[in-house]
Amino acid sequence: MGGASAKEYWERRFEGGVSLASVGWWGFGEPFNRWMYAVRRRIFLRCLRPFAVEGMNVLDVGSGSGFYVERWRELRALATASDMTTAAVEALRERVNAFAVQLDIGEPEVHLGRQFDAISMMDVLFHIVDDGRYYRSFRNAAALLRPGGLLVFSENLLHGPAIAHEHQVSRSMDQTMKAVSDAGFAVVVRRPMFVLMNTPLDSRSPALRRYWRGLERIIRHEPTHGYATGAVLFWPELIATNTLVEGPSTELVICRRR
Repeated sequence: MGGASAKEYWERRFEGGVSLASVGWWGFGEPFNRWMYAVRRRIFLRCLRPFAVEGMNVLDVGSGSGFYVERWRELRALATASDMTTAAVEALRERVNAFAVQLDIGEPEVHLGRQFDAISMMDVLFHIVDDGRYYRSFRNAAALLRPGGLLVFSENLLHGPAIAHEHQVSRSMDQTMKAVSDAGFAVVVRRPMFVLMNTPLDSRSPALRRYWRGLERIIRHEPTHGYATGAVLFWPELIATNTLVEGPSTELVICRRR
């Protein structure tokens, strides 16, 4: 999926409005997605606090609803929002009161006229299905960062072969780490973002897979059950992500530009 078709896909998803449900797990409804984003908030702040400096200039890529723009603000950073879609950029300016630019990080060249102290690409990269655009995203991020700047992203980092769908590709750990290294980054932190509340793509455990299939059936059949389900799983999820070095699902990665 190239830049134009990806933009059309996300514009269609945002037709009903830009919300946590439309940027998050499609079909799971707002209640469970709110709990998933509550977990994301805790993990993001936990991992970034040691690196955050008040007043640092940050570019958030694929801002969508503005969730991570608000997290950067919690860390007292000055965040610029960006998204490839017109709908999201307009929503970011109106609802989050953010300075927002229309930006596709996978384009051949990206120029914003300045460099940043940090760039976040959260829940963005696995939606870039074209490998060329995927590698360019890391190179463009490096060009937009000052030397020593931080790149923060989330990925699924599979220990086996990639799993590809029409609008999402979960790539192997080796492929992502090659993109990171080739763009001039060194990994400084890697932590699981989900263990119990997301698809265990990187697990061979039959029990964990059966658990997830059951959970998915419950929430998809009746999204209103998502609130109670998320409430039960919230604290066990935070404990698991804080205990495990590596998870079966999405992970958060912090890199430093060499």
